[in-house]
Amino acid sequence: MDNKEVQFDYRVKAILGENRISKITAVGVNAVIECATPPEFPKGIAGVWSPETFFLAAIAGCYVNTFQSFCDKFKLQPVSLECEASGTIALVEGKYAFTGVMLNPIVTLANYEDEATAYKILEKAHRYCLISNSIKCPVSVSENVLVLIP
Repeated sequence: MDNKEVQFDYRVKAILGENRISKITAVGVNAVIECATPPEFPKGIAGVWSPETFFLAAIAGCYVNTFQSFCDKFKLQPVSLECEASGTIALVEGKYAFTGVMLNPIVTLANYEDEATAYKILEKAHRYCLISNSIKCPVSVSENVLVLIP
């Protein structure tokens, strides 16, 4: 099968519930997620996932999944990987939009010999992350910090 002909379709549904909290469902996914306007906006609700936090979670999650895919390809077994995502929202031409996202991945390795491979995979994960490649604001990756266990 030619990858240029591959297409995947996904469906989610948001249903407005009580107290301005909507329920998010997805075809083929058992969990229901609550979603609300973030507290920075009028009538926002603290402590509930928002579209803005979903957006950042999608980017960070995709980066981690892409990193793992390349680890499999390069046969790297990191001790751990975590990736924090932060984003800035501003008024752009009269509309709110994300103006930038920063990813801060931290990879822990069992030995120093894997360091060069880990850096290569971190760069590839950034370049090939499907979600990052699908949005219009820039996504940057911090200095890729590697914590090495001797």
